[in-house]
Amino acid sequence: MTRAGWFQGARAAAVIAAALAAAGCYESDVPLDPAPTAEVDQAWLGTWRCLPVEADADEEPATLMIRRGPERRYDIGWQESGKAPDKYEAFASTVGGAPLFNVQEVKATGERGKWVFLRPALLRPAVLHVQVVADDALKGVERSPSALRQAIERQLSSPQLTMDFAVCVKAKEPAAASPLP
Repeated sequence: MTRAGWFQGARAAAVIAAALAAAGCYESDVPLDPAPTAEVDQAWLGTWRCLPVEADADEEPATLMIRRGPERRYDIGWQESGKAPDKYEAFASTVGGAPLFNVQEVKATGERGKWVFLRPALLRPAVLHVQVVADDALKGVERSPSALRQAIERQLSSPQLTMDFAVCVKAKEPAAASPLP
């Protein structure tokens, strides 16, 4: 399947929800670290308008809301026009000096999904590029945090480690930022 076709199929899902469900994204039963090891970075916080990489010309942006959560975590919401928001919890790990987000869906029932590893990069203070760790990059790797961490660190400079996922632009915040829906 082409990347454009993959994004077309993921249209009904959120950027992060698509990462959790889409073929080609690595899903794990465990995060890279058992608990957050990095502080919440203020640069990631805010409301972002996002499009998948290679989006169709008529694709509408979705809203990504990243708020400070408890215990060095991020509370994340994703909402497409006319749809209920999806909720996630994330925390940052540092692998070889690079930040990676351990992201897990939190359903309305409290049930949690598998972990997905996102590699965010601020291209400019208000432009966020999101990549997701590719399943192929970790094929055959033992599914333990230490083995995953070592495999990712070995491939940090390899373009095969991640797939381009979305580009987001920071939106102006209202006077009082709203809590996640």
